[in-house]
Amino acid sequence: MIVNMYVDHLMSPPPASAEEVWNATRVHSKLFSDAAARIGLTPAEYKEFRGNLLDGKAVYVKLPRRVDAMSGDRRGSVYAVQNAVMNQSVMGWRVALSDGNVVYVPQVCGNISLLKHAAVAVVPRRKPRHIAYVPHPKYVKAVAETPVVVTPPEVPETPPVAQQAQVIPASSSAHGFPFAWLIPAAVGGGIAALVHGTPGTVPRCSAGSNSISVCTK
Repeated sequence: MIVNMYVDHLMSPPPASAEEVWNATRVHSKLFSDAAARIGLTPAEYKEFRGNLLDGKAVYVKLPRRVDAMSGDRRGSVYAVQNAVMNQSVMGWRVALSDGNVVYVPQVCGNISLLKHAAVAVVPRRKPRHIAYVPHPKYVKAVAETPVVVTPPEVPETPPVAQQAQVIPASSSAHGFPFAWLIPAAVGGGIAALVHGTPGTVPRCSAGSNSISVCTK
């Protein structure tokens, strides 16, 4: 499922500056603090993030396509998408934290996101007695990526409405098939099923909206 983060935004309209992002964290403090917790920020990291926004330490850059976690808000339900991959590159703010983690804020939606950086290893002065085992890449378990939409999705073209089929009386059927009038009804039902989808294809709102902005309570 493609999660529609453009619909499940934290900020609307899109912020024009890092100061507007900080002000949103003040006005909607619970929303953003919940989102920070969802993506894995500690209270200290979130406080540092807000302080860096206010102190002018946020840099306007092109965001990476993949982040470890991205927050979203769907009908008051805050959630996070793990290992999110954006459908295209977008601009936003990069806020580096002292522990090496980085918070990104896409300008189009304001959904705070986290990219974890490994800590820098300290090289010991003496040669270590044991050699750490590094598994071969093919034995490392791959982490599933979740595609997300962060820009307005393309609206599919509406198929033309089929003209009403002519009812052919059974006695005058040219092809000897007296129930030809049943075919349009069967086809129409199939079209309705394709347009609305089946219950199994519509996710719950607590997991975000799908690519056509649909979810269930």
